[in-house]
Amino acid sequence: MKKWTFSMILVLVIVLSACTEESNNMDTADSEKVPADQSGETVTVLMNIQMEMIQTIRKHLEPVTSYEMSEGAGDLEAAVESSNLIANELRGIEIPENLDKDLQVDMKDSIELLALYFEERAAAMSEGSDGEEVTAALESFHQKIGETFEAAGLHAPNFEKDVQ
Repeated sequence: MKKWTFSMILVLVIVLSACTEESNNMDTADSEKVPADQSGETVTVLMNIQMEMIQTIRKHLEPVTSYEMSEGAGDLEAAVESSNLIANELRGIEIPENLDKDLQVDMKDSIELLALYFEERAAAMSEGSDGEEVTAALESFHQKIGETFEAAGLHAPNFEKDVQ
């Protein structure tokens, strides 16, 4: 009886160690499928740039949204000034040198498109236009930044709620 129990325990230990070794090999294989950039500092840099863009927008957006919600009854001058200020501050965002050169160029282009969106928004408020150019500028920005983030293995960000 003791030999039989000892044999069963030995078989159980061998089976469990084999299963553990197999699952460790599967974990290694799965981790090799993750792009190297996604686990590195590229993700951190892109997320930091995104957060800096959002903070820059939110800092000065209140006069713009107040004017737009008031349907022309608010302070047009303050709204236009704030929108242009956001555009200028966005252009001042620095892209770190340790980011891949292609991603640097793409992020600079994305930031420029977002700045152009706020300039178009200021022009639309001043002229009282319907905002087709504003919508097109925002779509161009979303397309560019989406492609940039997806190239780095991330989901495309959506700034829709941050610019409203």
